[in-house]
This record gives sequence, structure tokens and C-alpha cells, in this order.
Amino acid sequence: MIVNFKFFHKKTDADFEEYNKIWDENQGRFIFLQTDLSLCQQMSIINDFMDANNTIDILAVRFPTKNELLHNKIINDVLLGNGIEYKKNKIWYPKEVWVYRPLP
Repeated sequence: MIVNFKFFHKKTDADFEEYNKIWDENQGRFIFLQTDLSLCQQMSIINDFMDANNTIDILAVRFPTKNELLHNKIINDVLLGNGIEYKKNKIWYPKEVWVYRPLP
């Protein structure tokens, strides 16, 4: 399994416009991982999205800290190739992980 990680860093206003366009065009393809929520809450959101829509193939994270990226169980499961078990015996393998402007 190959997972593409894309990091979006805004350096100019043109970057901001380009990234917003890309994100808007692909909105129906991703689930936002809200790293400020508990693991249980994150999994609940993923479960709800996966039950409602089977075209989801991107895990998106906005404004995470470096610590949140390094220590988030869901992100680590994807990095290790385990996928995300959102229900018993149902595993989601996102094709891409998009990270928008990681913060220090």
C-alpha cells in the first residue's frame, strides 16, 4: 500500500489561493482529522463519514502542531500501514494524507 503525504505550506497569498482551490475541488474526497479531539471523538467522526460516503480517500489535517503529528494514533496507524479500523473488521486505507500548514 502506498500512501502519499502532501504538506501545504502557505508562504505567499498566491499559495493560499492555490491551496484553497485544491482543497475546495476535493472536498468530497476527504475527512478532516481534528487533532484537538480525543481519539474516541476522532474515530466517531471517521466512522460517521465512512458509513455515509464510500468515496472518501483522503485524510486531511489542518493546522496541526508537530507534536500532534508525531503522537496521533490515527496518523501513526496510517504511517505504519495498518490503516484505520473504524468499525470491527472494517479498515480504511486512505490513499493520501493532506497536512495544511503544520505549525511548530
